[in-house]
Amino acid sequence: MSIEPNPGQTSTPDASMEGSDAGRAPLDAAALRRVMAELGAGELWISERTGSTNDDLAARAQKAPLGNLSVETTEHQVAGHGRLGRGWQTPARSALATSIYFRPAPGFDQSGLAWLSMLCAAAMVQTLREDAGLAAGLKWPNDVVAGGKKVCGVLAQLVMTPQGPVVIVGAGLNVSMTAGELPVDTAASLATLGAGTLDRTVLLGGYLRRVVHLFRTFEQAGGSAAARTGYAPVAGEGTGIEVLAPATLRELVRSVMVTIGHEVDAHLPNGTVLRGTAIDLDAEGSLSVREAGGKVHSVLAGDVFHLRRSDGSYA
Repeated sequence: MSIEPNPGQTSTPDASMEGSDAGRAPLDAAALRRVMAELGAGELWISERTGSTNDDLAARAQKAPLGNLSVETTEHQVAGHGRLGRGWQTPARSALATSIYFRPAPGFDQSGLAWLSMLCAAAMVQTLREDAGLAAGLKWPNDVVAGGKKVCGVLAQLVMTPQGPVVIVGAGLNVSMTAGELPVDTAASLATLGAGTLDRTVLLGGYLRRVVHLFRTFEQAGGSAAARTGYAPVAGEGTGIEVLAPATLRELVRSVMVTIGHEVDAHLPNGTVLRGTAIDLDAEGSLSVREAGGKVHSVLAGDVFHLRRSDGSYA
């Protein structure tokens, strides 16, 4: 396996993690590069250990133009970023920490940039459902959940480069972490959920295929979340059986959301809590929340400090 140098990579050992990667296979760089070549995507970098794959990819983008849909991943991320500046790290080879570089073609509607994190989250949900056999879903705006617990977080960053603005979307998936290695009781891993596979190469390859497919069709649609870009499950007419039907990105994301239909508490940065029923995902990607009195609020991801179901469930 070829491990390439990384702007943020360090070789300093982390004693607290020693032995935790026993039996955890390294990523298969050759197999992943074949996937990238088949997809016509950009470059792939795999580090042995780094702080943040988002930071590393952003540093590369500042130095030189990158191929669209280039990917940065690592065997061991020790200083990942979560929403609102929260830190994130896992034992070596127990997770997937992957960042993807998006540089949409000219003519792409800038409002579409805000959908890229949800596009990636929907791709991760599809990967876990189809490749790992988990009943995963999206907790708006950027958490992938299964069994009522968080298994993956997705974070988008707008990065200004000499060539113009680009978007880097990072995803952190808990794969083989044990219950004792998980940071909080609202988190889970594919291992603790009994997933059908813990092969990180298979999971990453499946995720990249789905991201690239969704992004290419989204890009062809000019960045419009109202244009058909994929397929979503719908009830077959008169049968009650779910079938796949052409869908817009908004419809696709909405179809995998576990938030819709539940009473939620939206904790806002000013300290207030908006309680109501999540009823829809609107055209801008905001969550529509209806209070008991009937008033509907449109909640932007950037306006929410935390979102939980009112019954206490993480999902």
